[in-house]
Amino acid sequence: MATTTQTIPQSLIYEEFGGRVYYRKGYRKVLLGLKTEDEIMGSSIFQSLIIQAFVFYLKSILPKKKFWVPTNEAGLHLYRSKNFANDIAIVEKSKLVEPVSDKYNTVPPKFIIEVDVKIDAKAENEEEGGTEADYILQKSQELLTFGVEGIVWILTKSRQILVIRTHKNVEVYAWSESVPLFEDYTFCLQQILEDEEILPNDKG
Repeated sequence: MATTTQTIPQSLIYEEFGGRVYYRKGYRKVLLGLKTEDEIMGSSIFQSLIIQAFVFYLKSILPKKKFWVPTNEAGLHLYRSKNFANDIAIVEKSKLVEPVSDKYNTVPPKFIIEVDVKIDAKAENEEEGGTEADYILQKSQELLTFGVEGIVWILTKSRQILVIRTHKNVEVYAWSESVPLFEDYTFCLQQILEDEEILPNDKG
């Protein structure tokens, strides 16, 4: 069933960059009447618990005087027609001069953490192309160019972590490995989730 962008509600738009709009995963079923908008909004239980546990962990290791850790699809405005939603952002307090603003953040976060891909990677009326890998790389490149130091992608299906710090390299880690963030800060996702009893501790 073909549709046009004019018939798609604004609420189904997740992000826009690179000259195109990215709609929320599942939006096509909404347009077909198979699901409601409410059914495709938000994260799964597992995704939301990972985000919560990761935020708790970051707040426990990062100096409170230096960093904020906004979450809940924190909006980030890069340029005209470039708006992102982030699961978790690490923001330096010294650079964010208007914390009470009701607008999207326009200051590059130090680091961004994403849990899975939440968009339909295939453009409207697009026959081919538009993979989730393309989206991950394109979004990460845009963020790096904007001034973000690095982007962490937590992938729940493959149990992998991607860290992108440059335009040329992608670091790949297992959940059980220690992953460097910046300075001396690191994390082990498996340990974080076990400590929060989200995943069982196989060590007993």
